[in-house]
This record gives sequence, structure tokens and C-alpha cells, in this order.
Amino acid sequence: MAPSNTSEAAETPRLIAALQNGFQNAVIVVAGGMGGIGKAVCDQAAQLGACVIAASRSGAELDKAELPSRGQIATAKLDVTEPASIRAFADWLKTEAGCLDILVNSAGLTRSVPLGELAHLDDALIDLVTAANHTGVLRLVRDLYPLLRAGHAPVIVNISSVAARTGIGSNIAYVGAKAAVDAISVSLAKALAPSIRVVSIAPSALETDFAKGRPQDFFDKTLRATPLKRLASVDEVADAVLCAARLLPMTTGAVITVDGGRSL
Repeated sequence: MAPSNTSEAAETPRLIAALQNGFQNAVIVVAGGMGGIGKAVCDQAAQLGACVIAASRSGAELDKAELPSRGQIATAKLDVTEPASIRAFADWLKTEAGCLDILVNSAGLTRSVPLGELAHLDDALIDLVTAANHTGVLRLVRDLYPLLRAGHAPVIVNISSVAARTGIGSNIAYVGAKAAVDAISVSLAKALAPSIRVVSIAPSALETDFAKGRPQDFFDKTLRATPLKRLASVDEVADAVLCAARLLPMTTGAVITVDGGRSL
């Protein structure tokens, strides 16, 4: 006998309600919210009624930035590689909102350096990649922690990478930084429970220009090693972020892959 669709039909409104209720009027900060994954997260969260702050280096100066209304996106200046910028952003958000419900750490940068060419991995690049993709995440969580504690069902979603598991990425510093993000996500999940959840989302290579300089051969090899034989889109990664934030209330400390099986 074919399974009945009754239960599925009954479940749909509950899931929709969980998304709508979870995001409506929620204060959400998306670090790196002006492009790629971050922009997709901002757009989807705003459509669900959140007050979305796209925080990035190109955002509005803090003395001119304003908290967005429901279903709107506003920009604010934030450079995760600069501790002073992180502190200034945290102070601004405390004054403007007084709380934070969802923090999405999607800021980051990298540059393509073949793994075997260590001589080209100079000190400046190592420091920049580490600050943008790892230490900036930890500093931002630290400085926004008091606001998250004051939030409703607070959650931190960190954008990691399957490079942390495969050991293959744009460069070795990037691989190490993303592995560190997964590790601190587990540690934060333990330290901040039960009041704050922490989840990592780990995509594979995407159809973006995030890692400038990657040759077409890199993507060809990635596709051959991916069981589903295609790259994920930024919207698919954003879907996972939203689900982690509001549809998986019993999930914390986990790494959710969005990679078409690349890490298998």
C-alpha cells in the first residue's frame, strides 16, 4: 500500500509557521552580507520578515547606519579582520537593537595558491586569510555574545567549507582556517548551551568568484569528485542556513554539508 500523504500535508503548515514565526521581526546580522552566500541569506531572511543587517567592509558608516524595519535589509560597516571594527560594530548594535537573534558568519576571503606551492603562501596572505575566515569569527562571536544572550532563540551559524574535511581548497591557510571554524563551533556549542545554538554549514566549491584565480581545471576536478555532478548554488547554501537557524532546534555543534557528496 502506498504511504498516505496526509501526514506530509499536515506537516507543511507547521514548517512554514516555524520559518515565518522564527524570522518575523528577528534581528539578524549577516557578516559578509553584501555578496555571495551572505547576500542570499539576507534576501531570504528579509522575505520572511526579519530585520536584516548586512555587515561588511562596504557597509554604511556606523554613524549613519540605521536598524532596518521588518522585512528590510540595511548595511553597516564591519571588517572582521580588524578587532577595532568588530568592537565598534558591537557597540553600534547594542545601541540600535539591544539584542541579536541570529548571527551568520559568512564573511571571508581567500586567494588561489596551489597546495604544493608553499613558497607562494606568503606571511601577509596567511595572516589575512586566517583573520578573515577564523579569528574574525571568534572575535565577532565574543563581542556579540551579550546581545545574543538577550535575543530570542539565539543561534550562530558559521559558514565553513568541506575543505576542512577534504584538505583540498584554495590554499592551505584557507583549509586550516575553515577546520578551525568547525572546531570552535563545536566548542562554542558546548560552552553556550543551552541558551545559544551553534551550527556550521560546509559547502563545496560554488559558482561564484570567491576564490579568485582558480583555474577551470579546479572546477572540472571538483565535479568529477562530486557524486551529484554539479556545484551547489548560493541559494542552496542559504536554504541550509535558514533551516539550521529555525527548523532544527535540537541541532547544535553539527557540521551540515552542502556539497553534493563531495566530502564522502
